[in-house]
Amino acid sequence: MARGELKTIKFQMMLSESEAKTLDEWAQQHGFKSRAEVIRRLCQLALLVDERAVNVARNLRILDLLALRFMKQVRGAHESFRGRKSRLQDRLAEIAESYHEEIFDQVGDLAVDLHLLLETIQELRSDKNLSEVVELMRQSRQRMQETSEALAIARQNRREERKRLQGVDFNDLQKRMELVIKSSPDLELAQQAAHEEIKRWLEGVKARKEEIQKLEEERAAFLAERHKHKEDRPLGGPGPNEDQGQS
Repeated sequence: MARGELKTIKFQMMLSESEAKTLDEWAQQHGFKSRAEVIRRLCQLALLVDERAVNVARNLRILDLLALRFMKQVRGAHESFRGRKSRLQDRLAEIAESYHEEIFDQVGDLAVDLHLLLETIQELRSDKNLSEVVELMRQSRQRMQETSEALAIARQNRREERKRLQGVDFNDLQKRMELVIKSSPDLELAQQAAHEEIKRWLEGVKARKEEIQKLEEERAAFLAERHKHKEDRPLGGPGPNEDQGQS
């Protein structure tokens, strides 16, 4: 489509009441006055999206693959740091893992939306009846909505579980149990020693969770105070470290 090309071809187009209503709402939302101009713009938009659809699908597959590889690398790094370095490094590894999960979730949401878009393009390219395509897209949107809702519930459950198990090191517990059993002369003594070791491990877990909670509360208070200072600072005024006594 050449830019500035004269519009000399006319054709008649019939719309249903719902189609006209949707078209007018879109026109009002984007500031168009003419239905003809709206239809022209939407046709241009659709043709552009159709032209780039293959590249979008290819890039989405690559992004999904990279996100999966990134997730595996972060989990591997987390496991390698666990129990070997300082508690701070272990905490940083936990934070990195939570961020990579968020990235993976966002990529998943993007994949759902783009899949629906690309599926719509593919169906509209076919010679199927338009009403049949609309019904197929309605069913597809419903499935996508159900999928998105299920993913949202799963993510919330995962976040709650991660928060509940924050600071819990099951690898450390496993190592302790192995050491207790190997060092005990018989299984009855091993059972008693294991109970005592689990009790000490749980006490340590509780102490770590309290420490983490305290650090998070201190960090939240620091960020809130910093935000308050920014809001109280006059626009264009000197910063807290600038000399205000200069004449």
